Parts: sequence; C-alpha cells; structure tokens
Amino acid sequence: MQERMPYFDHVRAILVALMIMNHTVVVYGTDLVLESPLGIFLVKIIIWIAAPVFMILMGIFFVYPNARPASVRVVRGFKLFLLGLVLNGLRLVLPYLIAKFVNPHALSNFHYLTPNSDFPVLWQLFYFMDILTFAGLAFIVLALFDLFFKKDWHWVVLGLLVAWAAPLLWGTGRDWGVFYPLVQPFWGNALIPGLESDTPFPVFPWLVYPIVGALIGRAFLRGNALGAVVKKMLVAALLLGASGGLIVFLSKTNQFGDFYRMYPGATFLCIAIDLLWIGMFMLFAKFGVFQKTLDYLTFWSKNITLIYLVQWVLIGFGMVILGYRQLDNSWIVLALIPVFFALSYFATKKLLRSPRFMSVFAWFTR
Repeated sequence: MQERMPYFDHVRAILVALMIMNHTVVVYGTDLVLESPLGIFLVKIIIWIAAPVFMILMGIFFVYPNARPASVRVVRGFKLFLLGLVLNGLRLVLPYLIAKFVNPHALSNFHYLTPNSDFPVLWQLFYFMDILTFAGLAFIVLALFDLFFKKDWHWVVLGLLVAWAAPLLWGTGRDWGVFYPLVQPFWGNALIPGLESDTPFPVFPWLVYPIVGALIGRAFLRGNALGAVVKKMLVAALLLGASGGLIVFLSKTNQFGDFYRMYPGATFLCIAIDLLWIGMFMLFAKFGVFQKTLDYLTFWSKNITLIYLVQWVLIGFGMVILGYRQLDNSWIVLALIPVFFALSYFATKKLLRSPRFMSVFAWFTR
C-alpha cells in the first residue's frame, strides 16, 4: 500500500477540478468560446499545469514508496491501456452511435476527433489515444528501462533523448496503412497546421514528464528530506526554464507546437513551470499553509482515476444532446461546469458503493 503524501494529494485534487473545467470547455465550446477569456484561461493557460503535472506525479509513484517488479508494472500498463480503450468505447463510440440515430447534427464537428480519413470513423474514436492509454504505455516503457537504468544521470539522458527525438518521429509510419496503429500511440501523426492530432498524448515527447517524476521519486527513495527534494526541484526548474527559454528565443521553429506535440524548448519550459507548481504545494505542507482547506479535497485525489472515467463518460454522453463543439455562448459553457462537477461527484460516490463494479475497476488499475 502506497504511503499517502498530503501535498501530492492536494495537487491531484486541484488537477481533478481543472480537468473537469477544461474538458467541458474543449468538448462543448466552439472556437468563439475557446478564444474567449474562459477558453484562453482553461485551454491555453491552465493546461500547462494540468496533464503534465499528473504525469509527473505518476512518475513519482512509479518509483516511490515501493518499486514493484517489472512484470507487475508491465501487466498494469497493459491493463491501463486496455482501460483507456474501454473508456473510448463508452465516451466516444457509444455516444457517436446513439447521436447518429437520435441527433445527427450533434456529430457535425466530429471531424476534429477523426483526422485520419483513410481509417473508419469508429476505429479512430475507439483508438483515440488519451491519458489512460499513454499512462499504460508509460508504465510498460519505464518498467523496461528501469531494469537497466540504475543511476539518475541515465534517466536524465533518457529524458533529453525523448524530448529531442520526438519532432523527428511525428508522422512516421503514416503511410504504413493498417500497420500505422502500431506506432500511432508513440508519436501520432505529423505536426501540420490545420491537422488535428490523432494522439493527444504521444509517448514522444510526453514520456519526459513521468521520467522527471521518477527522478523525484528516486530522491525520496534515497531518504532525502522534503526540503532537500524541493531545493533540487527548484534548481532543476531554473536550469530547464533558462535553457528552454533560450531555445525558444533562438529557434526559428515555433517550439510550442500544438501543446500536445511541443519541441524541446517548450517542453523544458513546461517542466519548469510544473516543478514550481508542485513544489509550491510541498512548501504549503512543510509550513502548514492552507492544509485544512486543501484536506477537504482529498476525496478527489484518492479517486482520481475513477472520477476521470466518470466525468468523461458523462461529458461524452452529453454530446448526444449538446453536440460536439457547438455551444458558442461562454456563459452556457461556464454554467455546465458545476453541473458536471456535481454529476461526477454523486456518480463516483454511487459506484464506490458497488462491490461488483469496484472489483472490475480494481482489476484494471492494480
């Protein structure tokens, strides 16, 4: 059983809130909403401390407090990948099939989710690579590397290689026909203006974030005190921020890509911001700041994977009625956020009381 670390619980709880807000805006809002203050805040700003932070935390707990055998980690990775596909069936495929018969207009913007015209729509929806599928692959890849990489500098070099190799791999294999899905989760389609990503979280470069987390976990595993770990994170943030900023300034290439596929400069900047964000909550815990208030959010952290599934299924089925990217009023989209918060909370509580469901869920996540 993993030791609970309150500061990481607090970070993950905040992530849940940001996740529901972001998904509501991205799924239902048109470009007008995405370019509004609400959209800019939740889609272009907050996103920097959302998914990347989750993946750094995943890397921490991959290592600390108990490193499981590689075989156990690989099996868990396969289960998480499979769970991601099951979720795609529930949040995308089923709503698509239902809407096709009861509200076809809801599907008018689904081309954003199906950019690969030479693959069937249902396949693209089912094989849409998201956080869970990435997490599964990350567990497998990190478990294999952990068999050979025993020193911190090994992991640093690995992270740098992943960040720099990623742009060279994007789009590779796109002309392989039916074999393309074998490599799609690792780097996805090419970064071309106007072409939506078929893999929001490709292993290249997103594996960098759990690698950073694994380095933090290794520091805790060696017995480093909280303050010492925070200092190392601060130094790393300063180095990455400076190098990332320099690359962004000197490079002729837009280092920020489409966020899902960022070049090394933007990736380093993102890691720097995330380390400072996580470190802030660690300092809050160290000095007893906001702890009672943040402790109220622990439920969301303890059940983050289940809540992730629940909110996506609810938002997915909401598309049958509200359509995908069809609401152009920011106030309506904003009003939907507390609705999905409440629905996600009560649905999660109900599922937690179902032994049969929880036994199936536990099989996928352990």
